[in-house]
Amino acid sequence: MTNWPLDELIPHRPPMRLIDEVESFDAERKRLVARVTISDRQLFFSEGGVPSWAAIEYMAQTAAALVGCYDKHVSPGRSARPGLLLGARKMALDLDRFEDGKTYRVTAENEFCDSDAAAFACEIEDEDGKVVATANLNAYRPPDFTDFLKEQVKA
Repeated sequence: MTNWPLDELIPHRPPMRLIDEVESFDAERKRLVARVTISDRQLFFSEGGVPSWAAIEYMAQTAAALVGCYDKHVSPGRSARPGLLLGARKMALDLDRFEDGKTYRVTAENEFCDSDAAAFACEIEDEDGKVVATANLNAYRPPDFTDFLKEQVKA
């Protein structure tokens, strides 16, 4: 378990921060579980919930929180380095929307990591423990995010 606030783990700030809190972090397994409770305060809320396509962002933010926790675990005092979601594979959604008032558990487990690239197995469970969404995410963390963005503008 970690006591680090989300502000120290991921670059997202409200209203774009969609996960609510870290439930657990396992450094050995490189696994993190986050929670999100659906309400009308969320950016993508409409018609009694959040569309299922938001699952990819719940998963991406959970994976980012995992990397942030792991960085802090390995190097206390080090700031979390931002990254970019490159894409998703094998995404499956077993719901139309995340329902208002319900809490979902989002899990990200690191499957591969080198200095700049990573892959994560992710899933989302509803309050009954049923898996309602899965995906494998690929991400890239440039050594210097600001320089990377400057290079992209020049290209």
